[in-house]
Amino acid sequence: MLESTAVQTGEVLPMRKLISVGVVLAGLLGALVVCPSCGGGGEFLLGYYLYRELMQGGTQTRIWQGTVRDTAGAALAGYQVEIMADRPDPAADEKRYAETDSEGKYRIIMPWYELAVYEITVRHQNMVVYHEKVGPVFNQDQHREIEVSPVATVTVSGTVVDAEAEPLAQVFVAVARPATAGTEPDTFATTAEGELNYQLTNNTGVYYFADIFGEPLLVAAFHPSHGFGYYYLQAPSPINSGGTIEMPGAGEVAVSIRLLNSAGEPLGSAVLPVDYRFVLRATPAYDLSSLIGSAVSGAGLFSNITAEEVIALHPVEQTVEVQSSNADSLAEHTLRLRAGLYRLSLEDLAGGTYVGVLIGQSTRLLDDTGAGELVEVRIPLS
Repeated sequence: MLESTAVQTGEVLPMRKLISVGVVLAGLLGALVVCPSCGGGGEFLLGYYLYRELMQGGTQTRIWQGTVRDTAGAALAGYQVEIMADRPDPAADEKRYAETDSEGKYRIIMPWYELAVYEITVRHQNMVVYHEKVGPVFNQDQHREIEVSPVATVTVSGTVVDAEAEPLAQVFVAVARPATAGTEPDTFATTAEGELNYQLTNNTGVYYFADIFGEPLLVAAFHPSHGFGYYYLQAPSPINSGGTIEMPGAGEVAVSIRLLNSAGEPLGSAVLPVDYRFVLRATPAYDLSSLIGSAVSGAGLFSNITAEEVIALHPVEQTVEVQSSNADSLAEHTLRLRAGLYRLSLEDLAGGTYVGVLIGQSTRLLDDTGAGELVEVRIPLS
């Protein structure tokens, strides 16, 4: 390689850099020749832009570093930190990664772009536990301390029973967790090899999963003769989490709808104005049942049932139109559906977004085939 020595600093520069510097100097000289009449220092401005364009052809880099800790100040080791530069051209976006060391420290050498929005994402076991949109940054090293809300690694165990509380053996069980901590659990935990982590209950109906990371969690069960069953864990315990999953079989749940006014008070014996009438839509969580179907079919379980046959056993979407309430503030019609996991939404009569508010979680486990379930809706009426 051709090398030359910078006389003043003693720094060894590649010949390519010296050539670039020479081109820049030629550009500056050209600016003075091409624009001799540019007033107010315009020739220097033109020369600056020529210099910046040529020199930034080789991207500058800056160091991003800091420590990842939980809210108690404890260092978090083994967490993946991602820095992304979101640029005007999506094809030019840049991502760099590093894993925190035993002291929770990370260090990433990241290109600096003048036109870029920077983002930081922290993951553990493929789940996002922290995300920050930093925005544009100055052309300098970045020191970023990151505080992550604690998410426990837990043991999930319990029992699967039928509608008569009898233990069920050989039931498929898996644990779903969110892609981002605190959101809806919609992705099943996997093994170290990337396969879906599932079990079949033993002769006493017991399931047991160790080292499950995520919050909240959803334990899902399936058997061709008993349908789908679920157990929701809003705040998993570090000691032990789980519970009894009651398989609904062919049972149906009667879902009642209670109407509340804008102050949260019961809206009894009311006829809703046309603009405030609505449809409650209950949509089964097909994405999870599809994953269960793929896993069951791929493992050849239950006499080689196919994924399509598994999904066909899942509850179907149901809707009910609400126009009025009785003296107990309940809608005149109930929604009858098979027990399972549903996403509830409110729509106006034209299929648009309703102005009312669904009280509680939009994703609900509806499985009380005996006493039924209650859904409350707040309507903006006094």
